[in-house]
Amino acid sequence: MTRGVLGVIICPMVDDNLVYSLGKDPEEKNILLVRDGNETSLAAKFSRYGIPYRMVEWEDVLSGAEPLDRDRFTILVYATALGLHSRPEELKSVVEGLARDMQPLVDGIGFYLGTCGNFEWNIPKWCEENGMKPGAMFVDECGNLCHDCVGVNIAGGPKYKDMQKAYCAHLYVFPAMATNFDEFMEADQAESAATQESLTDEMREALGIDPGKDGYLRWLLSLGGYEHILRIDTGIGDQEEYEKCLLEVAERTHLKIRSPSEVWASMQPTDDLYAECKSFLAQRASVDLPLLQVERAVLHFSGDDGAVLVELLQHGLQEVQVLPVHGLVPELVRAQLLHDGAGADHRVLLDRLDQLFLGYGRDHA
Repeated sequence: MTRGVLGVIICPMVDDNLVYSLGKDPEEKNILLVRDGNETSLAAKFSRYGIPYRMVEWEDVLSGAEPLDRDRFTILVYATALGLHSRPEELKSVVEGLARDMQPLVDGIGFYLGTCGNFEWNIPKWCEENGMKPGAMFVDECGNLCHDCVGVNIAGGPKYKDMQKAYCAHLYVFPAMATNFDEFMEADQAESAATQESLTDEMREALGIDPGKDGYLRWLLSLGGYEHILRIDTGIGDQEEYEKCLLEVAERTHLKIRSPSEVWASMQPTDDLYAECKSFLAQRASVDLPLLQVERAVLHFSGDDGAVLVELLQHGLQEVQVLPVHGLVPELVRAQLLHDGAGADHRVLLDRLDQLFLGYGRDHA
């Protein structure tokens, strides 16, 4: 059983990856999605795939008006603007600011994004150097950073360079890129918007630029020698929508779709990131013990009386929770034992508990 609060700062270009991990994990979760104007894609996918969540206001979370339940597996998700990937300095400032704001609220943070131009931006290392809660981000199996959303979905790192050599002058398109193509490209071409507007019809004709923004995009792609789209199918997200949008992108760009002969897509960075994020929270295996026999015992548990809990901790148990007991205790007491999940024998733990309860009961009867 996982307990605590995990913060997630996510770019919409990798929201399929988070949805995939949450859907694959059978453990019950308390997901809180911050309403900030960038959450609509993630909210729609949560609803589509039946992942329960609740919308919250960021101001309420920061003020404490929206308390975060540490006794459950609580995930606080904040989605950033997709367009930030084209503005590296602003992206870095926004993400680090959010990470600082989350410090008193969470036990660790998952950074579901790439470095996007901030090549040496190792966010978990930055967290550690600043004495902050632990952080994790997408890395390949050797620990190399995945610098953008393509790298996230192929596990590169070095693998990204290999793919670029094998498929030079290809437009790499994975599901989230196809379904968010306009927003993604508009962010990348933000600086060229003024250039497009300044082009007269005569200039477009002389340069061979077709009318409209798609005409300008095709011209840019032709300058780079692009002729193909490389299909990077991760198998996540809405596959029907992916195929539909991929065909639309091909039609608009005049590029031919090509499927690689090798398998480049990989979920390793996604799986590893989610597993590391969960490791930041308390990992406890919950065991509902049978009713403990307590003969002629009168137990009083209050905030000032923790003798039994202290003694249990001295026996190597991580934590013991006893249901509130007020006044006289009947002959049967139900307790819940939480241990560190390291393979301890439940029978031994139960015997220790039984002895401690009986001893405590006789001494305090």
